[in-house]
Amino acid sequence: MNIVYVYADSEEEWNCSEWRCAVPARAINRTRSHHAELVSLTDFVAMRQPALSTCKAADIIVIQRNLFGPVLSAIQHWKARDKTVIADFDDAYDRIPPSHKNHAFWLQGLLPPEPASGSKAMRRINPPPIEQFRWGLRLVDAATVPSLRLADDWRQFNTIHLVPNYIELSRYQDIPREPHEGIIIGWGGSLSHLQSFTDSAILTALRRVCRARPEVRVMINGGDRRIHERLGIAQNQCILRPWVTIDRWPQELAHYDIGIAPLHGSYDDRRSWIKVLEYSVMKIPWVASDRPPYHEFSSYGWTVNNTSKAWERVLLDMVDHIDDHREEAARDAYLFGISKGIDGNIEKIISTYQQIAGIPEMARGG
Repeated sequence: MNIVYVYADSEEEWNCSEWRCAVPARAINRTRSHHAELVSLTDFVAMRQPALSTCKAADIIVIQRNLFGPVLSAIQHWKARDKTVIADFDDAYDRIPPSHKNHAFWLQGLLPPEPASGSKAMRRINPPPIEQFRWGLRLVDAATVPSLRLADDWRQFNTIHLVPNYIELSRYQDIPREPHEGIIIGWGGSLSHLQSFTDSAILTALRRVCRARPEVRVMINGGDRRIHERLGIAQNQCILRPWVTIDRWPQELAHYDIGIAPLHGSYDDRRSWIKVLEYSVMKIPWVASDRPPYHEFSSYGWTVNNTSKAWERVLLDMVDHIDDHREEAARDAYLFGISKGIDGNIEKIISTYQQIAGIPEMARGG
């Protein structure tokens, strides 16, 4: 079976396309029974070579997230040529909060002014992308998502299959802990997580923990100064680190003594388990909001209600007994984390694709 992943991320924002396209593609190729290729969305829409030849040879085309504009025509083009076309998405675009940088684009269809035009007027996509996205879901053969909540949200438009974010374990193995003084509480992410911090009550808890335990520092990776500014802790207890590439990210995680994963609201409830999965395979003790993305991991770390007292109580206990928590993180939590490795689960993904393509179970194989 030949599978083509049409990825949406640019080089500067490369993250979701790694998890949803590149990681499974490499694992598929390691099976030696099937083959996968990556094609950029730009080349896919423009029918450029070698993307055109790659799609012609495909049995299945998996298109990442951007079901609007000329992508809709491209879907129709390949379906008319008997290709199985699958949409893959990992965010609740219909629930994006106003603090998210993509809110205006997805829900209102607003784009920044064209730089060469000299105009200051916003450009508008009509109908907005979220409406076109619904059309696109009706066009494809099925969709895959990493969240049960997302699957439930969109079943009215098509058949939605759960394909979790499995992890490429080799990237996280044999990473030594970065030596440092004190205890670092860490988190890293994109610019889409401001509400996760402001509305989960964790900011108040972090301020109290830092005042009570001067040896604690908070590290924010990803360069979101809005989170950094709202922390309100002593300058010497706050570390702001820039965005780094996927390959460099495990070395950043190696600074963490405690990982945090705050979530809040319906948009966050549709995220995946990536943060606590990464902490688990790195043997980092973690505490997370008691929200749906992390329920499957709740026996292997700490999940708390979003109150400042709950966050503070658990974080203080972890700080004060860090060695005990490290020992726990290196046992069952680590073993559960590595059970989510991509190579051990790739046959589940392949089976899902074969089911969508209508390949009888008895005919599935190499």
